Amino acid sequence: MQFQAVLSNQHHPEYGVATVPFPIPNAEYDNIIALLEPFEIGDAVRRDCRIEEVSGNFPILTQLERTDANLDELDYLAKRLDSFDDYEKTQFQGMASRLDLHGVDEFINLTFCCQEVTVVTDFNNLESLGRRHYLTLGGGASMEEMQGRDFRSVALALLDGEVGRVTHYGVVYDNGFEMSQLYDGHSFPQYRYEDCLMEVEMSSRYAPPDSPAAYLYLPVSQTQIERTMLRVGINNYGDLCLRFLESELPEEVDAALDFENE
Repeated sequence: MQFQAVLSNQHHPEYGVATVPFPIPNAEYDNIIALLEPFEIGDAVRRDCRIEEVSGNFPILTQLERTDANLDELDYLAKRLDSFDDYEKTQFQGMASRLDLHGVDEFINLTFCCQEVTVVTDFNNLESLGRRHYLTLGGGASMEEMQGRDFRSVALALLDGEVGRVTHYGVVYDNGFEMSQLYDGHSFPQYRYEDCLMEVEMSSRYAPPDSPAAYLYLPVSQTQIERTMLRVGINNYGDLCLRFLESELPEEVDAALDFENE
């Protein structure tokens, strides 16, 4: 679990609250939907969950409190955060604080670009600081490229030439940061959270070619399939177009399940 959220219906506070752990395990997904039904929240599309409280591994997410979110948005955000190492966690929280983010869509988009910023938590080791900054700027480097480089000078150039913003998570250097806009508030960007038997792209057969698609990572429950359809505006199976992307099934089965243009 990356975080848990206490959710309510802002229009009916008398209904009480429900506590949901994120990410939601596939085996528990339908149970969580059923749990939220008496509160009249958990819609497939609407942001009808008022976030009363957030706790867990990312203190910055308390900035989501007293805002509204869609259940699947919170689940997708948690799945993205579950892949972060310690430094990515620092980058994410530092930049979210620096930008004063409060919307779940903003937090989702930040997961795709927070790796561009440098966050300094220890100024005592300039060699380590410079190495970290150099790798951040380049998105990595070969061993040959790293050998013999003066990382102390790299650190001093950063500290002397750039403006850092102090946050609770460290001093943030933007490095020309630009916020990602991959998530449009409807279709979640392609992201395989865990191993699956099959990855399928879902779209409406009547949608323009450049319309956003949705992605399924099978197996999932019927509830998850239908909710994903609704997120991309598909109301019945007759409008559904599936495209096979990846599969762990035997080749003979893949050949039989050719979803292209189905």
